[in-house]
Amino acid sequence: SETLAYSMYSKWIQSWRDLPLKINFWNTALRAEIKATKPFLRTSEFLWQEGHTVHATQQEAEGEVAEILEIYKKTVQEELAIPVITGKKSDKEKFVGAVYTTTMESIMPDGKALQMGTSHFLGQNFSKPFEVKYLDKNNTETFAWQTSWGVSWRLIGAMIMVHGDDKGLVLPPRVAPIQIVVVPIYYNEQDSARVNDAADKVEKILKEKGLRVHVDRRDQLTPGFKYNEWEMRGVPLRIEVGPKDVDKNKVMYATRHIKQKKDLAMESISSEIDEILQKIQDEMFEAAKKLLADKTTKTSEYSEFREAIEKGTFVDAGWCGKRECEEKIKEDTMADIRVIPFDSGNSGKCVYCKNPSVTNAIFGRAY
Repeated sequence: SETLAYSMYSKWIQSWRDLPLKINFWNTALRAEIKATKPFLRTSEFLWQEGHTVHATQQEAEGEVAEILEIYKKTVQEELAIPVITGKKSDKEKFVGAVYTTTMESIMPDGKALQMGTSHFLGQNFSKPFEVKYLDKNNTETFAWQTSWGVSWRLIGAMIMVHGDDKGLVLPPRVAPIQIVVVPIYYNEQDSARVNDAADKVEKILKEKGLRVHVDRRDQLTPGFKYNEWEMRGVPLRIEVGPKDVDKNKVMYATRHIKQKKDLAMESISSEIDEILQKIQDEMFEAAKKLLADKTTKTSEYSEFREAIEKGTFVDAGWCGKRECEEKIKEDTMADIRVIPFDSGNSGKCVYCKNPSVTNAIFGRAY
């Protein structure tokens, strides 16, 4: 992507008036992933979003790096309900050619780390070889400052793994294609008309609120079959309407994530449904935060470090900043530095060599 974009940037950019240049790419990428492919995580071809920006100053470029990472974090946490740890990569793990790489990392239920997105400060490391330069306000030719950043459909894989269960998908309401499925329940023609009328009323109320709703009117299938199918597809909320519900002017709703059932008065649907969906979203995020906390171990002892890695957790430990220790740990445990958190503390000594540490880092095994 860099070769493609920057060869054109060098032609497009002439003056400080052309900056900043910010271009977002939506595209597929091909990589030599052959042996250890995994759906959404490691595939030979994948869909992703990437951005490449050019700036007049270092300060402006670094501001872009930070802003994009924050946008990614906000999207993943607020929309996908997955908590992430943000920070920098080590020099060993940073993007080749970058001055530094910022990243957001999370852990999956199997204890493996997953890089959720990155934002790179490229400095002038690409602008010089590709001659991306401009005339500044003093008419002096100057090399530009650049950034690049991206996320892929790996985020979909993360969402499936973090929230899914043995029955199938569990989708957060914010991103679910269908937020609510309405299932009319009747066993004879006499009940069919009034139950379907009530289902129509529910659908109208929900659609007027801008919600994504579907009414399952398939007569040939039993209610139980429909429940199972919509649970497998991860629809966050199911509303059931039967003859007795119509008689009592209410509905029954069932949440997908914790399989909780409750009655809801027909006249309360409009006023309460947003709160119900938000509660689902919040509870899913809290459950994912607990997963991250439960699968994070803090230690200063290397024997405990190795044990924790074998169990499948993140390990928060001191690091001296030397690549030799980083490589030895990788060789010994197959764990690498996933992220050096922005708010990282310092436990005082390196977990491997016992020399003074410069920071704490989060170690883990990746896919």
